[in-house]
Amino acid sequence: MTPRAHQRWWQLGFAGFSVAAILILFPGENAVLPTIRTMGVVGYAVAAAVSLGCAAALPKPGARRLLIGFHLAFVPLQFLFAFPNPVPNLGMGLSVVMLIGLRPRFPRLSRRARKVWLILHIGVSVGWLGLSLGMLVLALTGLLAATHAGRHGAYEIFHLFDLVIVIPSVVLTIVTGLVLALGTPWGLVKHRWVLAKFLISLSIPAAAAVESRWVTELVARTEDPAAEPGALGVALVSTVGCFTILLWTATILSVLKPWGRTRWGRDNGSAPAIAVTVTDRRRVADDTVELTLVPAGDHDLPRWEPGAHVDLVLPSGLVRQYSLCGDPAGTSGYRLAVLREPAGRGGSVEAHALRPGARVEIRGPRNNFPIVDAPEHLLIAGGIGITPFLPMLPRLTAAGIPWQLVYRGRSLDRMAYAAPLAADYPGKVSLYPADTCRRPNLAELVRRLPDGAAVYCCGPAELIEAVTVAMTHDCPHGTLHVERFASTSRTRAGHPFDAELRRSGRTVRVPADGTLLDAIHEVNPAVPASCTDGVCGSCRVPVLAGAPDHRDDVLQPHEQDRTDVIYPCVSRARGGKIVLDA
Repeated sequence: MTPRAHQRWWQLGFAGFSVAAILILFPGENAVLPTIRTMGVVGYAVAAAVSLGCAAALPKPGARRLLIGFHLAFVPLQFLFAFPNPVPNLGMGLSVVMLIGLRPRFPRLSRRARKVWLILHIGVSVGWLGLSLGMLVLALTGLLAATHAGRHGAYEIFHLFDLVIVIPSVVLTIVTGLVLALGTPWGLVKHRWVLAKFLISLSIPAAAAVESRWVTELVARTEDPAAEPGALGVALVSTVGCFTILLWTATILSVLKPWGRTRWGRDNGSAPAIAVTVTDRRRVADDTVELTLVPAGDHDLPRWEPGAHVDLVLPSGLVRQYSLCGDPAGTSGYRLAVLREPAGRGGSVEAHALRPGARVEIRGPRNNFPIVDAPEHLLIAGGIGITPFLPMLPRLTAAGIPWQLVYRGRSLDRMAYAAPLAADYPGKVSLYPADTCRRPNLAELVRRLPDGAAVYCCGPAELIEAVTVAMTHDCPHGTLHVERFASTSRTRAGHPFDAELRRSGRTVRVPADGTLLDAIHEVNPAVPASCTDGVCGSCRVPVLAGAPDHRDDVLQPHEQDRTDVIYPCVSRARGGKIVLDA
Protein backbone atom coordinates (compact mmCIF):
# COMPACT_ATOMS: atom_id res chain seq x y z
CA MET A 1 0.00 0.00 0.00
CA THR A 2 1.76 3.17 -1.19
CA PRO A 3 1.14 6.59 0.33
CA ARG A 4 0.37 7.96 -3.11
CA ALA A 5 -2.41 5.49 -3.77
CA HIS A 6 -3.91 5.38 -0.27
CA GLN A 7 -3.43 8.86 1.17
CA ARG A 8 -6.65 8.68 3.19
CA TRP A 9 -5.44 5.58 5.07
CA TRP A 10 -2.02 7.08 5.62
CA GLN A 11 -3.57 10.21 7.15
CA LEU A 12 -5.75 8.10 9.42
CA GLY A 13 -2.62 6.21 10.44
CA PHE A 14 -0.78 9.46 11.18
CA ALA A 15 -3.71 10.63 13.28
CA GLY A 16 -3.41 7.40 15.30
CA PHE A 17 0.35 7.94 15.66
CA SER A 18 -0.29 11.51 16.85
CA VAL A 19 -2.63 10.28 19.58
CA ALA A 20 -0.03 7.71 20.69
CA ALA A 21 2.67 10.42 20.69
CA ILE A 22 0.50 12.62 22.92
CA LEU A 23 0.14 9.80 25.46
CA ILE A 24 3.91 9.23 25.45
CA LEU A 25 4.91 12.90 25.54
CA PHE A 26 2.28 14.09 28.06
CA PRO A 27 4.35 15.96 30.67
CA GLY A 28 4.44 14.45 34.13
CA GLU A 29 6.01 15.60 37.34
CA ASN A 30 9.52 14.53 36.30
CA ALA A 31 9.25 15.59 32.66
CA VAL A 32 12.47 16.50 30.82
CA LEU A 33 12.24 19.89 29.04
CA PRO A 34 8.57 20.34 30.03
CA THR A 35 7.99 23.35 27.76
CA ILE A 36 9.07 21.46 24.65
CA ARG A 37 7.05 18.41 25.72
CA THR A 38 3.98 20.60 26.13
CA MET A 39 4.59 22.09 22.66
CA GLY A 40 4.81 18.54 21.33
CA VAL A 41 1.51 17.58 22.90
CA VAL A 42 -0.19 20.63 21.37
CA GLY A 43 1.51 20.03 18.01
CA TYR A 44 0.39 16.39 17.79
CA ALA A 45 -3.13 17.34 18.86
CA VAL A 46 -3.25 19.74 15.90
CA ALA A 47 -1.68 17.04 13.68
CA ALA A 48 -4.39 14.55 14.68
CA ALA A 49 -7.15 17.06 13.90
CA VAL A 50 -5.62 18.05 10.52
CA SER A 51 -5.01 14.42 9.54
CA LEU A 52 -8.56 13.34 10.41
CA GLY A 53 -10.15 16.34 8.68
CA CYS A 54 -8.09 15.94 5.51
CA ALA A 55 -8.62 12.16 5.44
CA ALA A 56 -12.36 12.86 5.24
CA ALA A 57 -11.91 15.58 2.58
CA LEU A 58 -9.43 13.81 0.26
CA PRO A 59 -9.01 13.82 -2.73
CA LYS A 60 -10.19 17.45 -2.87
CA PRO A 61 -7.36 19.79 -3.96
CA GLY A 62 -7.81 21.99 -0.88
CA ALA A 63 -7.23 19.06 1.47
CA ARG A 64 -4.18 17.96 -0.49
CA ARG A 65 -2.66 21.47 -0.42
CA LEU A 66 -3.32 21.75 3.32
CA LEU A 67 -1.60 18.42 3.97
CA ILE A 68 1.43 19.39 1.89
CA GLY A 69 1.86 22.69 3.72
CA PHE A 70 1.23 21.11 7.12
CA HIS A 71 3.71 18.25 6.77
CA LEU A 72 6.39 20.54 5.31
CA ALA A 73 6.11 22.71 8.42
CA PHE A 74 5.70 19.76 10.80
CA VAL A 75 8.97 18.02 9.80
CA PRO A 76 11.27 20.64 11.45
CA LEU A 77 8.83 21.03 14.36
CA GLN A 78 9.06 17.32 15.14
CA PHE A 79 12.83 17.69 15.22
CA LEU A 80 12.32 20.13 18.10
CA PHE A 81 9.81 17.84 19.82
CA ALA A 82 12.34 14.97 19.71
CA PHE A 83 14.75 16.55 22.19
CA PRO A 84 12.90 15.30 25.30
CA ASN A 85 11.82 12.00 23.67
CA PRO A 86 12.88 10.16 20.47
CA VAL A 87 9.32 9.19 19.42
CA PRO A 88 8.86 12.30 17.15
CA ASN A 89 11.76 11.02 15.01
CA LEU A 90 9.38 8.35 13.72
CA GLY A 91 6.82 11.08 13.00
CA MET A 92 9.40 12.97 10.91
CA GLY A 93 9.92 9.88 8.78
CA LEU A 94 6.16 9.36 8.36
CA SER A 95 5.67 13.00 7.33
CA VAL A 96 8.40 12.70 4.69
CA VAL A 97 6.92 9.47 3.29
CA MET A 98 3.48 11.08 3.02
CA LEU A 99 4.93 14.19 1.38
CA ILE A 100 6.55 12.00 -1.28
CA GLY A 101 3.20 10.26 -1.77
CA LEU A 102 1.39 13.59 -2.16
CA ARG A 103 3.89 14.59 -4.91
CA PRO A 104 3.65 18.35 -4.36
CA ARG A 105 4.38 20.69 -7.25
CA PHE A 106 6.23 23.89 -6.55
CA PRO A 107 7.05 26.78 -8.89
CA ARG A 108 10.58 26.57 -10.23
CA LEU A 109 12.91 29.06 -8.55
CA SER A 110 14.14 31.88 -10.74
CA ARG A 111 17.88 31.96 -11.30
CA ARG A 112 18.27 34.96 -8.98
CA ALA A 113 16.18 33.47 -6.18
CA ARG A 114 18.03 30.18 -6.47
CA LYS A 115 21.37 31.98 -6.09
CA VAL A 116 20.16 33.66 -2.90
CA TRP A 117 18.94 30.40 -1.39
CA LEU A 118 22.07 28.57 -2.54
CA ILE A 119 24.30 31.14 -0.84
CA LEU A 120 22.30 30.78 2.37
CA HIS A 121 22.43 26.98 2.18
CA ILE A 122 26.17 26.86 1.49
CA GLY A 123 26.89 29.43 4.21
CA VAL A 124 24.90 27.57 6.85
CA SER A 125 26.22 24.17 5.72
CA VAL A 126 29.86 25.30 5.81
CA GLY A 127 29.22 26.69 9.28
CA TRP A 128 27.82 23.28 10.22
CA LEU A 129 30.99 21.59 9.02
CA GLY A 130 33.10 23.78 11.28
CA LEU A 131 30.65 23.37 14.14
CA SER A 132 30.71 19.58 13.85
CA LEU A 133 34.52 19.53 14.00
CA GLY A 134 34.43 21.83 17.05
CA MET A 135 31.88 19.59 18.76
CA LEU A 136 34.01 16.52 18.02
CA VAL A 137 37.04 18.20 19.60
CA LEU A 138 34.97 19.12 22.68
CA ALA A 139 33.60 15.56 22.98
CA LEU A 140 37.14 14.14 22.75
CA THR A 141 38.40 16.70 25.28
CA GLY A 142 35.64 15.77 27.72
CA LEU A 143 36.48 12.08 27.34
CA LEU A 144 40.27 12.31 27.46
CA ALA A 145 41.01 15.37 29.64
CA ALA A 146 43.18 14.58 32.64
CA THR A 147 41.66 17.26 34.88
CA HIS A 148 38.16 17.78 36.23
CA ALA A 149 38.12 21.37 34.98
CA GLY A 150 38.94 20.21 31.45
CA ARG A 151 36.26 17.50 31.41
CA HIS A 152 33.50 19.55 32.93
CA GLY A 153 34.36 22.70 30.97
CA ALA A 154 34.35 20.85 27.65
CA TYR A 155 30.89 19.38 28.30
CA GLU A 156 29.52 22.74 29.47
CA ILE A 157 30.72 24.45 26.28
CA PHE A 158 29.31 21.55 24.25
CA HIS A 159 25.96 21.96 26.02
CA LEU A 160 26.00 25.71 25.26
CA PHE A 161 26.68 24.95 21.59
CA ASP A 162 23.75 22.54 21.64
CA LEU A 163 21.27 25.06 22.98
CA VAL A 164 22.38 28.22 21.18
CA ILE A 165 23.81 27.11 17.81
CA VAL A 166 22.94 23.51 16.94
CA ILE A 167 19.14 23.77 16.83
CA PRO A 168 18.90 26.88 14.58
CA SER A 169 21.76 25.60 12.39
CA VAL A 170 20.07 22.26 11.77
CA VAL A 171 16.72 23.90 11.04
CA LEU A 172 18.25 26.47 8.65
CA THR A 173 20.24 23.77 6.83
CA ILE A 174 17.15 21.62 6.33
CA VAL A 175 14.89 24.54 5.33
CA THR A 176 17.31 26.06 2.80
CA GLY A 177 18.05 22.62 1.36
CA LEU A 178 14.34 21.87 1.05
CA VAL A 179 13.66 25.16 -0.74
CA LEU A 180 16.42 24.43 -3.25
CA ALA A 181 15.24 20.85 -3.79
CA LEU A 182 11.60 21.82 -4.13
CA GLY A 183 12.50 24.61 -6.56
CA THR A 184 12.88 21.96 -9.26
CA PRO A 185 9.61 20.13 -9.85
CA TRP A 186 9.77 17.47 -7.22
CA GLY A 187 13.53 17.72 -7.21
CA LEU A 188 13.64 16.29 -3.68
CA VAL A 189 13.18 12.73 -4.96
CA LYS A 190 14.24 13.22 -8.57
CA HIS A 191 17.96 12.53 -8.14
CA ARG A 192 19.49 9.91 -5.89
CA TRP A 193 22.17 12.26 -4.55
CA VAL A 194 19.54 14.86 -3.54
CA LEU A 195 17.48 12.17 -1.81
CA ALA A 196 20.62 10.89 -0.03
CA LYS A 197 21.38 14.40 1.22
CA PHE A 198 17.82 14.77 2.49
CA LEU A 199 18.01 11.46 4.35
CA ILE A 200 21.28 12.63 5.90
CA SER A 201 19.62 15.89 6.97
CA LEU A 202 16.88 13.88 8.68
CA SER A 203 19.28 11.47 10.38
CA ILE A 204 21.34 14.28 11.93
CA PRO A 205 18.50 15.87 13.96
CA ALA A 206 17.33 12.41 14.98
CA ALA A 207 20.77 11.68 16.42
CA ALA A 208 21.07 15.24 17.78
CA ALA A 209 18.05 14.66 19.99
CA VAL A 210 19.89 11.68 21.53
CA GLU A 211 23.26 13.38 21.99
CA SER A 212 21.56 16.42 23.53
CA ARG A 213 20.30 14.27 26.39
CA TRP A 214 23.71 12.61 26.72
CA VAL A 215 25.63 15.86 27.00
CA THR A 216 23.11 17.17 29.56
CA GLU A 217 23.73 14.07 31.64
CA LEU A 218 27.52 14.38 31.21
CA VAL A 219 27.46 18.00 32.40
CA ALA A 220 25.63 16.89 35.56
CA ARG A 221 27.82 13.82 36.02
CA THR A 222 31.15 15.65 35.73
CA GLU A 223 30.24 18.21 38.36
CA ASP A 224 31.69 15.58 40.68
CA PRO A 225 35.50 15.88 40.38
CA ALA A 226 35.86 12.12 40.83
CA ALA A 227 33.35 11.18 38.13
CA GLU A 228 34.45 9.84 34.73
CA PRO A 229 32.53 10.18 31.43
CA GLY A 230 32.70 6.44 30.95
CA ALA A 231 30.77 4.68 28.19
CA LEU A 232 28.48 7.70 27.76
CA GLY A 233 31.47 9.85 26.83
CA VAL A 234 32.56 7.26 24.25
CA ALA A 235 29.02 7.15 22.82
CA LEU A 236 29.03 10.96 22.50
CA VAL A 237 32.37 10.94 20.64
CA SER A 238 31.09 8.20 18.30
CA THR A 239 27.83 10.05 17.59
CA VAL A 240 29.48 13.40 16.92
CA GLY A 241 32.06 11.64 14.76
CA CYS A 242 29.21 10.18 12.72
CA PHE A 243 27.74 13.71 12.47
CA THR A 244 30.98 14.94 10.96
CA ILE A 245 31.27 12.05 8.51
CA LEU A 246 27.65 12.48 7.38
CA LEU A 247 28.07 16.23 6.88
CA TRP A 248 31.21 15.78 4.81
CA THR A 249 29.43 13.06 2.83
CA ALA A 250 26.60 15.49 2.07
CA THR A 251 29.16 18.08 0.95
CA ILE A 252 30.88 15.59 -1.35
CA LEU A 253 27.51 14.53 -2.81
CA SER A 254 26.73 18.18 -3.60
CA VAL A 255 29.98 18.53 -5.53
CA LEU A 256 30.11 15.16 -7.34
CA LYS A 257 26.34 14.66 -7.86
CA PRO A 258 26.82 10.91 -8.40
CA TRP A 259 24.44 8.16 -9.53
CA GLY A 260 21.37 8.87 -11.62
CA ARG A 261 17.72 9.58 -11.05
CA THR A 262 15.45 7.72 -8.70
CA ARG A 263 12.55 5.78 -10.13
CA TRP A 264 10.31 8.73 -9.15
CA GLY A 265 12.45 11.02 -11.28
CA ARG A 266 12.43 8.83 -14.36
CA ASP A 267 10.00 9.04 -17.21
CA ASN A 268 8.32 5.64 -17.32
CA GLY A 269 6.56 6.47 -20.52
CA SER A 270 5.03 9.44 -22.21
CA ALA A 271 3.82 12.16 -19.90
CA PRO A 272 0.46 11.09 -18.49
CA ALA A 273 -2.46 12.65 -20.28
CA ILE A 274 -4.75 14.88 -18.22
CA ALA A 275 -8.45 14.89 -19.10
CA VAL A 276 -9.79 18.45 -19.43
CA THR A 277 -13.04 20.08 -20.46
CA VAL A 278 -13.44 23.14 -22.68
CA THR A 279 -15.42 25.61 -20.56
CA ASP A 280 -15.04 28.74 -22.65
CA ARG A 281 -14.32 29.66 -26.25
CA ARG A 282 -13.93 33.27 -27.30
CA ARG A 283 -12.70 35.04 -30.39
CA VAL A 284 -9.61 37.17 -29.73
CA ALA A 285 -8.83 38.08 -33.36
CA ASP A 286 -9.88 37.16 -36.85
CA ASP A 287 -9.25 33.42 -37.21
CA THR A 288 -7.98 33.13 -33.62
CA VAL A 289 -9.91 31.72 -30.66
CA GLU A 290 -8.96 31.39 -27.02
CA LEU A 291 -9.88 28.13 -25.29
CA THR A 292 -10.21 27.73 -21.53
CA LEU A 293 -9.53 24.21 -20.28
CA VAL A 294 -10.35 22.98 -16.76
CA PRO A 295 -9.58 19.57 -15.25
CA ALA A 296 -12.31 16.98 -15.73
CA GLY A 297 -11.78 15.61 -12.21
CA ASP A 298 -11.57 17.16 -8.76
CA HIS A 299 -7.92 18.19 -8.89
CA ASP A 300 -5.67 21.06 -9.88
CA LEU A 301 -3.66 21.27 -13.07
CA PRO A 302 0.15 21.29 -12.81
CA ARG A 303 1.83 24.60 -12.08
CA TRP A 304 3.78 26.23 -14.88
CA GLU A 305 6.09 29.14 -15.62
CA PRO A 306 5.83 31.79 -18.37
CA GLY A 307 6.96 30.38 -21.72
CA ALA A 308 5.52 26.90 -21.09
CA HIS A 309 3.41 24.96 -23.57
CA VAL A 310 1.20 21.87 -23.48
CA ASP A 311 0.44 19.07 -25.91
CA LEU A 312 -3.24 19.25 -26.86
CA VAL A 313 -4.53 15.77 -27.73
CA LEU A 314 -7.49 16.36 -30.00
CA PRO A 315 -10.47 13.99 -30.34
CA SER A 316 -9.07 12.62 -33.62
CA GLY A 317 -5.82 11.69 -31.88
CA LEU A 318 -3.82 14.51 -33.45
CA VAL A 319 -1.36 16.11 -31.02
CA ARG A 320 -0.43 19.77 -31.31
CA GLN A 321 1.63 22.08 -29.09
CA TYR A 322 0.20 25.39 -27.88
CA SER A 323 1.70 27.99 -25.54
CA LEU A 324 -0.12 28.72 -22.29
CA CYS A 325 -1.21 32.34 -22.16
CA GLY A 326 -3.12 32.64 -18.86
CA ASP A 327 -2.03 33.29 -15.28
CA PRO A 328 0.79 30.92 -14.17
CA ALA A 329 -0.46 31.15 -10.57
CA GLY A 330 -3.86 29.72 -11.53
CA THR A 331 -4.01 25.93 -11.52
CA SER A 332 -7.78 25.61 -11.82
CA GLY A 333 -7.67 26.11 -15.60
CA TYR A 334 -5.41 26.74 -18.60
CA ARG A 335 -5.88 29.21 -21.45
CA LEU A 336 -4.42 28.83 -24.91
CA ALA A 337 -4.98 30.61 -28.21
CA VAL A 338 -5.25 28.82 -31.55
CA LEU A 339 -4.85 30.39 -35.00
CA ARG A 340 -6.95 28.68 -37.65
CA GLU A 341 -4.77 27.64 -40.57
CA PRO A 342 -6.89 25.98 -43.32
CA ALA A 343 -3.77 25.03 -45.26
CA GLY A 344 -2.08 23.52 -42.21
CA ARG A 345 -1.95 19.92 -41.03
CA GLY A 346 -5.52 19.90 -39.69
CA GLY A 347 -4.90 20.39 -35.96
CA SER A 348 -5.89 24.06 -35.81
CA VAL A 349 -9.10 23.46 -37.77
CA GLU A 350 -10.10 20.67 -35.36
CA ALA A 351 -9.23 22.82 -32.35
CA HIS A 352 -11.40 25.64 -33.70
CA ALA A 353 -14.31 23.21 -33.90
CA LEU A 354 -14.18 22.54 -30.13
CA ARG A 355 -17.09 23.99 -28.16
CA PRO A 356 -17.74 24.38 -24.42
CA GLY A 357 -18.37 20.95 -22.93
CA ALA A 358 -15.96 19.15 -25.27
CA ARG A 359 -13.57 16.69 -23.61
CA VAL A 360 -9.93 16.60 -24.71
CA GLU A 361 -6.60 15.68 -23.12
CA ILE A 362 -3.39 17.59 -22.50
CA ARG A 363 0.17 16.55 -21.65
CA GLY A 364 2.71 18.69 -19.91
CA PRO A 365 3.32 21.51 -19.37
CA ARG A 366 6.93 21.78 -20.60
CA ASN A 367 9.00 24.92 -20.79
CA ASN A 368 11.67 25.32 -23.47
CA PHE A 369 11.28 29.12 -23.50
CA PRO A 370 11.76 30.26 -19.87
CA ILE A 371 12.54 33.79 -18.68
CA VAL A 372 16.26 34.19 -18.00
CA ASP A 373 18.09 36.71 -15.85
CA ALA A 374 19.14 39.67 -17.99
CA PRO A 375 19.49 43.44 -17.56
CA GLU A 376 16.92 44.04 -20.32
CA HIS A 377 14.52 41.96 -22.42
CA LEU A 378 13.44 42.58 -26.01
CA LEU A 379 10.46 40.44 -27.03
CA ILE A 380 9.67 40.06 -30.73
CA ALA A 381 6.41 38.37 -31.68
CA GLY A 382 5.01 37.47 -35.07
CA GLY A 383 1.28 36.70 -35.36
CA ILE A 384 0.13 34.00 -32.95
CA GLY A 385 3.69 33.97 -31.59
CA ILE A 386 2.44 36.58 -29.13
CA THR A 387 0.99 33.88 -26.85
CA PRO A 388 4.10 32.82 -24.85
CA PHE A 389 4.84 36.48 -24.11
CA LEU A 390 1.47 37.23 -22.49
CA PRO A 391 2.37 35.72 -19.08
CA MET A 392 5.94 37.02 -19.32
CA LEU A 393 5.00 40.71 -19.35
CA PRO A 394 3.40 40.85 -15.86
CA ARG A 395 6.31 38.81 -14.44
CA LEU A 396 8.95 41.14 -15.94
CA THR A 397 7.01 44.22 -14.89
CA ALA A 398 6.61 43.00 -11.31
CA ALA A 399 10.35 42.25 -11.14
CA GLY A 400 11.20 45.77 -12.34
CA ILE A 401 13.17 44.47 -15.33
CA PRO A 402 13.22 46.79 -18.40
CA TRP A 403 11.50 45.24 -21.40
CA GLN A 404 10.09 46.14 -24.80
CA LEU A 405 7.64 44.18 -26.96
CA VAL A 406 7.64 44.40 -30.75
CA TYR A 407 4.54 42.78 -32.25
CA ARG A 408 4.27 42.18 -36.01
CA GLY A 409 1.13 40.87 -37.73
CA ARG A 410 -0.81 40.97 -40.96
CA SER A 411 -3.32 43.52 -39.70
CA LEU A 412 -4.64 44.81 -36.39
CA ASP A 413 -7.82 42.75 -36.62
CA ARG A 414 -5.68 39.59 -37.01
CA MET A 415 -3.27 40.45 -34.15
CA ALA A 416 -4.63 38.70 -31.07
CA TYR A 417 -4.55 40.71 -27.81
CA ALA A 418 -3.02 43.73 -29.60
CA ALA A 419 -5.44 46.34 -28.27
CA PRO A 420 -5.35 45.30 -24.57
CA LEU A 421 -1.56 44.99 -24.67
CA ALA A 422 -1.14 48.50 -26.05
CA ALA A 423 -3.58 49.85 -23.45
CA ASP A 424 -2.03 48.00 -20.50
CA TYR A 425 1.59 48.82 -21.35
CA PRO A 426 1.72 52.23 -23.03
CA GLY A 427 5.14 53.10 -24.37
CA LYS A 428 6.42 49.52 -24.00
CA VAL A 429 4.42 47.76 -26.73
CA SER A 430 5.05 48.60 -30.38
CA LEU A 431 2.52 47.27 -32.92
CA TYR A 432 3.54 46.75 -36.55
CA PRO A 433 0.53 45.64 -38.65
CA ALA A 434 1.85 44.79 -42.12
CA ASP A 435 -1.04 46.47 -43.95
CA THR A 436 -0.24 49.91 -42.48
CA CYS A 437 3.35 49.81 -41.17
CA ARG A 438 6.76 49.02 -42.50
CA ARG A 439 8.71 46.17 -40.99
CA PRO A 440 10.50 47.04 -37.74
CA ASN A 441 14.19 47.82 -38.09
CA LEU A 442 15.50 44.77 -36.27
CA ALA A 443 19.14 45.78 -36.56
CA GLU A 444 18.45 49.12 -34.89
CA LEU A 445 16.32 47.51 -32.18
CA VAL A 446 18.99 45.03 -31.10
CA ARG A 447 22.00 47.30 -31.58
CA ARG A 448 21.00 49.61 -28.72
CA LEU A 449 20.60 46.78 -26.19
CA PRO A 450 23.03 46.62 -23.23
CA ASP A 451 25.54 43.81 -22.71
CA GLY A 452 23.88 40.59 -21.62
CA ALA A 453 20.43 41.59 -22.86
CA ALA A 454 18.02 38.79 -23.75
CA VAL A 455 16.16 38.82 -27.05
CA TYR A 456 13.14 36.53 -27.39
CA CYS A 457 11.48 35.73 -30.68
CA CYS A 458 8.44 33.58 -31.45
CA GLY A 459 6.69 33.57 -34.79
CA PRO A 460 7.04 32.49 -38.41
CA ALA A 461 10.34 31.03 -39.57
CA GLU A 462 11.21 34.05 -41.71
CA LEU A 463 10.89 36.40 -38.72
CA ILE A 464 13.06 34.15 -36.56
CA GLU A 465 15.72 33.97 -39.29
CA ALA A 466 15.71 37.77 -39.67
CA VAL A 467 16.15 38.23 -35.92
CA THR A 468 18.93 35.62 -35.90
CA VAL A 469 20.81 37.51 -38.62
CA ALA A 470 20.35 40.83 -36.80
CA MET A 471 21.62 39.36 -33.54
CA THR A 472 24.69 37.86 -35.23
CA HIS A 473 25.72 41.11 -36.89
CA ASP A 474 24.41 43.84 -34.58
CA CYS A 475 24.07 42.32 -31.11
CA PRO A 476 26.76 39.70 -30.43
CA HIS A 477 26.76 41.03 -26.85
CA GLY A 478 23.23 39.66 -26.23
CA THR A 479 21.61 36.22 -26.15
CA LEU A 480 18.86 35.00 -28.48
CA HIS A 481 16.00 32.75 -27.35
CA VAL A 482 13.56 31.43 -29.95
CA GLU A 483 10.47 29.24 -30.05
CA ARG A 484 9.21 27.89 -33.34
CA PHE A 485 5.77 26.76 -34.49
CA ALA A 486 7.26 24.10 -36.77
CA SER A 487 10.61 22.43 -37.29
CA THR A 488 13.29 23.85 -39.52
CA SER A 489 14.41 21.96 -42.60
CA ARG A 490 17.16 19.45 -41.95
CA THR A 491 19.29 18.53 -44.95
CA ARG A 492 22.48 17.32 -43.27
CA ALA A 493 23.25 13.70 -44.07
CA GLY A 494 23.47 11.21 -41.24
CA HIS A 495 26.03 8.50 -40.57
CA PRO A 496 25.56 5.24 -38.67
CA PHE A 497 26.61 5.13 -35.01
CA ASP A 498 26.11 3.11 -31.83
CA ALA A 499 24.04 4.22 -28.84
CA GLU A 500 24.72 2.57 -25.49
CA LEU A 501 21.59 2.66 -23.34
CA ARG A 502 23.15 2.53 -19.89
CA ARG A 503 19.94 2.05 -17.92
CA SER A 504 18.65 -0.68 -20.23
CA GLY A 505 22.04 -2.41 -20.46
CA ARG A 506 21.89 -2.61 -24.26
CA THR A 507 23.72 -1.07 -27.21
CA VAL A 508 21.78 -0.35 -30.39
CA ARG A 509 22.91 0.49 -33.91
CA VAL A 510 21.42 3.64 -35.45
CA PRO A 511 21.51 3.44 -39.27
CA ALA A 512 22.25 6.44 -41.45
CA ASP A 513 18.64 6.63 -42.60
CA GLY A 514 17.05 5.91 -39.18
CA THR A 515 16.44 7.99 -36.08
CA LEU A 516 18.02 7.56 -32.67
CA LEU A 517 14.53 7.62 -31.11
CA ASP A 518 13.39 4.65 -33.21
CA ALA A 519 16.48 2.70 -32.18
CA ILE A 520 15.86 3.49 -28.49
CA HIS A 521 12.20 2.47 -28.79
CA GLU A 522 13.23 -0.97 -30.01
CA VAL A 523 14.74 -1.55 -26.56
CA ASN A 524 12.77 0.84 -24.36
CA PRO A 525 9.46 1.92 -25.90
CA ALA A 526 8.63 3.82 -22.71
CA VAL A 527 10.91 6.76 -23.63
CA PRO A 528 8.40 9.58 -24.18
CA ALA A 529 7.83 11.29 -27.51
CA SER A 530 5.17 13.62 -28.85
CA CYS A 531 5.85 15.69 -31.96
CA THR A 532 8.84 13.52 -33.10
CA ASP A 533 9.92 16.57 -35.09
CA GLY A 534 12.38 18.24 -32.71
CA VAL A 535 10.03 20.97 -31.51
CA CYS A 536 8.21 19.96 -28.32
CA GLY A 537 11.11 18.65 -26.20
CA SER A 538 9.23 15.66 -24.75
CA CYS A 539 11.81 13.05 -25.83
CA ARG A 540 14.70 14.64 -23.89
CA VAL A 541 17.32 12.05 -22.83
CA PRO A 542 20.42 12.74 -20.66
CA VAL A 543 23.79 12.10 -22.31
CA LEU A 544 26.43 10.34 -20.20
CA ALA A 545 29.26 10.27 -22.74
CA GLY A 546 29.85 11.23 -26.35
CA ALA A 547 29.11 14.35 -28.37
CA PRO A 548 25.53 15.01 -29.58
CA ASP A 549 24.86 16.42 -33.03
CA HIS A 550 22.00 18.74 -32.12
CA ARG A 551 19.43 19.09 -34.92
CA ASP A 552 16.42 20.01 -32.79
CA ASP A 553 14.58 23.31 -32.42
CA VAL A 554 14.35 23.06 -28.63
CA LEU A 555 17.85 24.13 -27.60
CA GLN A 556 18.56 27.83 -27.99
CA PRO A 557 21.27 29.05 -30.39
CA HIS A 558 23.75 29.58 -27.54
CA GLU A 559 23.11 26.03 -26.23
CA GLN A 560 24.20 24.11 -29.32
CA ASP A 561 27.45 23.02 -27.67
CA ARG A 562 25.71 21.21 -24.78
CA THR A 563 26.87 17.64 -24.22
CA ASP A 564 24.54 16.67 -21.35
CA VAL A 565 21.28 16.20 -23.24
CA ILE A 566 19.90 15.11 -26.60
CA TYR A 567 16.50 15.10 -28.33
CA PRO A 568 16.73 11.76 -30.16
CA CYS A 569 13.77 12.20 -32.48
CA VAL A 570 15.98 14.28 -34.82
CA SER A 571 19.44 14.62 -33.24
CA ARG A 572 22.32 12.19 -33.69
CA ALA A 573 25.88 11.50 -32.48
CA ARG A 574 28.91 13.31 -33.86
CA GLY A 575 31.23 10.34 -33.42
CA GLY A 576 30.83 6.61 -33.66
CA LYS A 577 29.19 6.16 -30.24
CA ILE A 578 27.08 7.96 -27.68
CA VAL A 579 26.10 6.80 -24.17
CA LEU A 580 22.61 7.69 -22.92
CA ASP A 581 20.74 7.42 -19.63
CA ALA A 582 17.91 5.42 -21.23
